[in-house]
Amino acid sequence: MNLNLSWDLFILVFFAVVTAYSFIIGKNQTLKVIMATYVAILCADGIGNLFSKYLASSEAFLKFMRLFSIGNADQSVAFFKVLILIVLVVLLAVRGLYSFDASSEAPMSMRLSMTLLLGVLSAGLMLSAMLVFVSGTSLVNHVAVLNNPLTEIYAQSRFVRIMLDYSNMWFFLPGVVIVGLSMTDKKSA
Repeated sequence: MNLNLSWDLFILVFFAVVTAYSFIIGKNQTLKVIMATYVAILCADGIGNLFSKYLASSEAFLKFMRLFSIGNADQSVAFFKVLILIVLVVLLAVRGLYSFDASSEAPMSMRLSMTLLLGVLSAGLMLSAMLVFVSGTSLVNHVAVLNNPLTEIYAQSRFVRIMLDYSNMWFFLPGVVIVGLSMTDKKSA
């Protein structure tokens, strides 16, 4: 069997790992990860935009970033946004001051299906946010990027095209599912 490493394979493995992790941590913790991801996306985008405005074009900072093979300001901003996103998702998911109590008396198959759906939506939300940040665009400021680093990857990978072309869907679907669960879940006294 000849297995070639590709971006499509990376995306499939990312979805598989996040979905499997969702089964390990359960529905309530997966909901917490999704909410942490939403907050982290906004924070990473805002902090990254401030970073871009005040620090990324500094020659001393760019010299430091060349140690990590990051050659220009756009790459350093993308790296910084993805780094902040990952750190904040982990911190908020582990230490966040909120919790979910989506206890369901549905059949086991329905609960497993909901955990699977939430795991896929969580993976899609995280991965599409990272790809949007790496592409150099912003969720807060819609800035066109002339030298998009994902142009070649976008042309080669069907899954990268799906994640970027439908990034708005990946951003709104987890929120809609959380609202739907909030409306249908029975509250205990």
